[in-house]
Amino acid sequence: MWAEWAKINVAMCFTVPIFWRVVRTPETERDKKAIAFALRALHERLAIAEARLEKAEWLAGPSLTLADIQFGHVLFRYFDIDIERPDWPRLNEYNDRLMMRPAFREHVAISYDELRATPL
Repeated sequence: MWAEWAKINVAMCFTVPIFWRVVRTPETERDKKAIAFALRALHERLAIAEARLEKAEWLAGPSLTLADIQFGHVLFRYFDIDIERPDWPRLNEYNDRLMMRPAFREHVAISYDELRATPL
């Protein structure tokens, strides 16, 4: 359930509407209103995860699952890009737990510089 939720509700609300518009689009061409609108929609979904993580250490329960990888890869980029975001104490802790895992750092939390419209 949570793996599908992360894939459909979170990744689809983030990847094109936000990530592409912030990272893949030159700053002078960004549609700031569209980004703000997409962030509001994404934040509604992230509020669900924030509440869920009050009850469980990982998205689907007490152990890391595919749901955490599907959700975590989006969170890595969400927290990495220059956007306005609310304070998410549980999502921040969750992201920190993911980043403590060597396999996550090696295979998920990797550079995406080649995707940037303007190199750093």
